[in-house]
Amino acid sequence: MLMASGAFYLLIAFEFFYMASPFAAYFYTVYGPGLDSLQAWGLSGWMLWFFLPHIVAETKSALINFIPLLGLLLFVGGLFGFAVGAFQVYRAKIRKSGAVTVGLYRYIRHPQYTALIVASIGMLLIWPRFLVLYSTIAMVFAYVSLARVEERICAKTYANYDKYRSGTGGFFPRLVGNFRGRRLSVRLPRLISFLASIALIVVAATMIALGLRQHAIASLYTVKDEQGIYLSVTRLSDQELSEIAAIARAHQKTDEALKTLQEGDRFIAYVLPTQMYVSEIPMRLPDGQEFGHSVPKDRDLARYKVVYTRAEFSSGGLLETENILHNALNKHALVEVHVNLRSEVVESISPPPEQSFYPDIQVPVF
Repeated sequence: MLMASGAFYLLIAFEFFYMASPFAAYFYTVYGPGLDSLQAWGLSGWMLWFFLPHIVAETKSALINFIPLLGLLLFVGGLFGFAVGAFQVYRAKIRKSGAVTVGLYRYIRHPQYTALIVASIGMLLIWPRFLVLYSTIAMVFAYVSLARVEERICAKTYANYDKYRSGTGGFFPRLVGNFRGRRLSVRLPRLISFLASIALIVVAATMIALGLRQHAIASLYTVKDEQGIYLSVTRLSDQELSEIAAIARAHQKTDEALKTLQEGDRFIAYVLPTQMYVSEIPMRLPDGQEFGHSVPKDRDLARYKVVYTRAEFSSGGLLETENILHNALNKHALVEVHVNLRSEVVESISPPPEQSFYPDIQVPVF
C-alpha cells in the first residue's frame, strides 16, 4: 500500500514539476493517456477539474489571490524543514550517536514526514487538481502508516525510545501535556477504523475543495454571451470587459470562427494583455517571447487579445442552464483577436496555432 500510494503520488507530483519545465510537452505525451481515460468516463472526468485558478492571475477575491503565495511558502518551507531533519538524521548516522532526539526531534518524532506533508499541501495549492488532492490524502496516510512501522522498529532497537515517545508528539508538538483525547468505548477493527478515517477525510476535503471552487469561479472577471463566456485573466471592470468582448465579437472573422461551433457547443474567450503569453491557453507565441503566468508590468492598458476556444465537456455534454466554467474539461483554439480598447477597433486577427503547446492535454480551464 505504501509503495503503491507513493508511486501514484509521484506521478501526480511530476505533473506539477514538468508543467513548469521545458520537458512539459514531452512528458504529457506519456502522462496524457491516463488523463484521457479519466476524462472519457463521465463519472471520473470531474477529477481533472482544478478547484482553484491556475491560468487566471487576478480575481475579485483576496483569499483566492493569496492562496498561490501561501502554497509557495508552504512548499518551500516544507522542503527546508525536510532538509533540516535529514541533516540531523544523517549526522547522527555518521557519528553513530544512536536515535536522534535533539533539534526538531526534541519536539516531534517525525519532522521529515511533517515537512513533506506541509510541502505536499503547498504543491496542492499551486497545482490544485482534485486528482492531486486525493493523491495527497493517500500520501499522508502512507506517511502515518510508515511512521508507525518505524516506531515499532525503534522501540525494539533503542532502550529509551518508549520514554522519548511518551514525551513528544508524532507529527506536531504536544501543546498540553500528554493529552490524547477521549477513547471510544466501542473499539472498531483496525482496518474498518482506518478505512472510515480515509473516507471521512476524503469527503471533508472534497466538500472544502468544491466550496473553494465555487467561490473561485464566482470571483472571476467574466461576461456571458449567448454562445459562451468571456474570461479575463487580469483585473478588468465589467464595462471594460464588455467593451472588449463587443469589439472582438463584431469582427467578421470572429463571427466566421464562431459559426464553426456545432449546436450545443460553447466557447470560452480568454481576455489578457497583448504582451502576456500563457501556455495553457492555445495562442500564438511570437518569436523571442516566452510563456508564463505573470502579468507584464509594462503592459498597454488599452491593448488586449481575445483568444476564442471551443469548450470541451464530458461525454454527457452541457445543458443550457449549466455553467461553462464549472463543467469544461478542456478547450480547443478557434481564433485570436487583438483589440485596442482606446480606439475601439480590432488591430489584428489570427487563425489558431497549427499546434498548441499542450495539444489535446487536459490543462486548466481557468
